[in-house]
Amino acid sequence: MVSESRRPDDAEAEEHKPPGAGVLWETLRSLLFIMGTAILTTIAVKNSVNPYIDKIWGASHDFWGSLWNSIYDLFGRNDFLVHTVGSTLNGIICFVVFNSLFLFCDITGHPTWLLKYKVQDGKNQPVDKDRLWSCIKTAAFNLGVVSPLYTLFWYKFAVYCGAYHKGKLPTFERILFEFLVFNIIEEIFFYYSHRILHHPKLYARFHKKHHEWTAPIGITSVYCEPLEMVISNLFPAALGPLLMQSHLFVSWVWFGLVLFSTTLAHGGYHVPFLFSPEAHDYHHKVFNCLYGTLGILDKLHKTDRPFAGSVHEKRHYVSFSLKPIKEIFPDPMKPERKKVQ
Repeated sequence: MVSESRRPDDAEAEEHKPPGAGVLWETLRSLLFIMGTAILTTIAVKNSVNPYIDKIWGASHDFWGSLWNSIYDLFGRNDFLVHTVGSTLNGIICFVVFNSLFLFCDITGHPTWLLKYKVQDGKNQPVDKDRLWSCIKTAAFNLGVVSPLYTLFWYKFAVYCGAYHKGKLPTFERILFEFLVFNIIEEIFFYYSHRILHHPKLYARFHKKHHEWTAPIGITSVYCEPLEMVISNLFPAALGPLLMQSHLFVSWVWFGLVLFSTTLAHGGYHVPFLFSPEAHDYHHKVFNCLYGTLGILDKLHKTDRPFAGSVHEKRHYVSFSLKPIKEIFPDPMKPERKKVQ
């Protein structure tokens, strides 16, 4: 059994070779097919649901537009300040809010009802204070130093590509379409950057730190080297809004969703009605599989093994039952060893 505090050796880094050009082209074709199917499906149902969407979004559009104008005024209607300082604060606030409950439970063991949803029983109950403090310092550096510097560097590219900060908010359909594109772009660039970091020549120097936690907690989502923070966390999430020339309001909502998703993926709790953490938790436990966010590229490249077909995959869905997922799909019984006569 892998101990919680042990770092994996370099030999435990991924054994697969980085994907070749042929595989990349086949993957691109598959993703274009998936994206095209999603767009056609959206168009097909648009006429039937559009009147309802217009009513719901129309009623709240003025509220969100007014809220954004207030935020924009708070930064003196200065595009540079709202894009750099505002985006940094948005990320920090979302990260702290999303991690508060899980971190409180990891430290205190309360509320006790949350403990029954633990993915790995007995791990981080309570969390080691020294390891936690080290994690907090790294997270603070990545969010308070690395992320602002990246945003500062990214600002010119965003403005050049057409990102905007004022004016009317996009339509609901436009926002949904942008989110679809964001997810696909993030899946592609996170998968390959993450998988490359598992290459034996890169793993020990740039990714091993993140895998110190074989049973991760929420804040370990940004417990990593600065280079990994940039190429595997920030870049895949920020590229979509750049290419889609998104309104900064849409970018902020998207970044909030990304932080919420990665907090759940690392949180260590499979809570009903929330995204499942089973896949990424399994990745931290096994190291050499499940590199993506959506699972699409893992399926295509067959890097979802040995997760595929396991009890962990059966648990990997949004549960709408208050019964812990481990009780719905319990661990398989281990065969009893025969006593030697």
